Amino acid sequence: MKISIIIPVYNTSEFLKDCLNSVINQTCKDLEIICVNDGSTDNSLKILKDFASKDPRFKIISQKNQGLSGARNTGLDCATGEYISFLDSDDWIDLDYFEKLYNAIIKYNADISAASILRTRTRARKNLTKIRVKYDEGKVYSDLKDKIKACNIPKCCYVWNKLYKASLVKDKKFKIGVQYEDILWTPEVLKQADKIVTVPNINYYYRANSKSIVKKKQTKKQQFDSYNAKKYLIDFFDNNNLPLTKKQRTIVKEQKYLLNMPVAKIKEYKNTLTTYLFGFLPIYRKKIKLPVVKKNTFFVWEPCSKSHSEVVPGYCKYLLDLGYHVSVLLDPDRIKEGLFCRFVDENLTVNKLNRKEIKEYFKNSSLSDSCGVIVTTVGKICDCVHYNEAYSAFNPMVDKKKLLFVEHEASFAVDKGSWKDDLITLRELNYKGASSIVVNPHYFGDVKITPKNEDITNFITIGAIRPNKKNSQMIVDSAYEVLKKGYKNFKITVVGKGSLKHIDKELRPYFDIKGRLSFKKMYEEIERADFMLTSYNDYDPEHIRYNTSGTSGNFQLVYGFLKPCIIIKSFAPINGLNEDNAILYNDDKDYVNALIKAIEMNKEEYKAMQDNLKIYEKKLYKTSLENLKGLIDGKYSV
Repeated sequence: MKISIIIPVYNTSEFLKDCLNSVINQTCKDLEIICVNDGSTDNSLKILKDFASKDPRFKIISQKNQGLSGARNTGLDCATGEYISFLDSDDWIDLDYFEKLYNAIIKYNADISAASILRTRTRARKNLTKIRVKYDEGKVYSDLKDKIKACNIPKCCYVWNKLYKASLVKDKKFKIGVQYEDILWTPEVLKQADKIVTVPNINYYYRANSKSIVKKKQTKKQQFDSYNAKKYLIDFFDNNNLPLTKKQRTIVKEQKYLLNMPVAKIKEYKNTLTTYLFGFLPIYRKKIKLPVVKKNTFFVWEPCSKSHSEVVPGYCKYLLDLGYHVSVLLDPDRIKEGLFCRFVDENLTVNKLNRKEIKEYFKNSSLSDSCGVIVTTVGKICDCVHYNEAYSAFNPMVDKKKLLFVEHEASFAVDKGSWKDDLITLRELNYKGASSIVVNPHYFGDVKITPKNEDITNFITIGAIRPNKKNSQMIVDSAYEVLKKGYKNFKITVVGKGSLKHIDKELRPYFDIKGRLSFKKMYEEIERADFMLTSYNDYDPEHIRYNTSGTSGNFQLVYGFLKPCIIIKSFAPINGLNEDNAILYNDDKDYVNALIKAIEMNKEEYKAMQDNLKIYEKKLYKTSLENLKGLIDGKYSV
């Protein structure tokens, strides 16, 4: 029935002997005493070695300082007992502490047994004791509400003062790099325990340390951790329908100091921030804008303010098909431009929050009330190389498994050796053997799939037409050749900036430069068009990425609107294109023939090409949906 006691030790030599004496003299002898020396710089390690030399039950582990969470996790990894308990190295326990806790667990077949807590403080050479948690009788609790109340949570979220079945907590690791870790750990463990039992007439003595982080000026990091932990606790209570008073729901978000004296506190209650002068005089209130969150919400966040918004509807569609409510967060200007003008669903919410409000939300929310987040351009929250930095855009309490990242250009990370195979890309990679999770977003809503125009073949190109720009100049030169061959039944619509000044006057009437369009107008232009023009070549370094490590938004439009495209043959296979669903050209000189083939194509041939494109689009959609589901379900490592 061995009990493993985990004791993190960091510079507590003043109190450590009292702690260890209370352990070695326990009436229960079958103990494994795991002392984790967490980089102590005082006499603590020597004291541990002295005790260990006299008692073989000691197991001393020394490590670089990782904080209380890291020390406890090390202890959990090394524990071999059937039961586990935690003891802080400046506290102590009654001598029959483990005997009574163990007997209670066995008698009631419980997962946890809990002792009373007495807080001790030394003032003016007097020891003052205060009861923090008091159990006068042994009672068994199985309902979560009763378990929480019995442990006096949220006031006392302590990890210690309890004995746990090892099977319950062995894999329950503490959050690294944050303080107030007990608040994050204890309620979840209580929730998973079938039964807990309180044990009377047995005490855990908690030493109130004057050097505690809650007793002195707190750093920004400490304030942030405190706020997040208490926010997490409120979310826990709400998610489990547990009651909280207004006082318990009011948490300090930030304190302002002047000469180390607190002069103002910013407190949060529900969705309102109130600034209090000297902690009690309200002087300013601000309402917090939050996104819509329902029972099964999945967020889609596009952090880029200018580009890549066109992928957002497609990712929303996949999540809707998987049964989620989707809450969209992106630059409000993209919404005004009609990104979702063709896309309406009762389970889709497009939030009206600005970039600062969105960033604040993800920094302050544990996301415990949502299913996850797809970040559709991860390069905007990290450097496209060090993907772990992307997590810093979120609250440290967030489960990383909930965060899915989309990368649009893999070469930077692959070249640096930091690429992660669980990153989402829009298509398969063809770069140095790298792999990814392909989820291609090409849904834009209820768009019109139109037949080929009868009189004039309408080509459309997305991007600027500028002089000396190789790919656009190829379009201009080839169009001029088509015109010289006697073909006048075509036009080229340009969605993007450009000028006709560098185009021959004879050719200008065949170009219609629209400039930058809203999504609503761009959708309309694509629907009126017949063919999507691309102008890649396989010798330009700027183009090669579209065949190896990245992709172009053009292809999402090709799939979504079923617009056959003109594309160089070498770039076609990786994008699912061939002679049955696209018009291929061999090199720059062959571009003229590709344009002529498109112009001469009749409506039946065009319809057949669209049908073939639809076959590939359906296959791509099915594969993408399965891949996203697998990623969310944990089929692929994160």
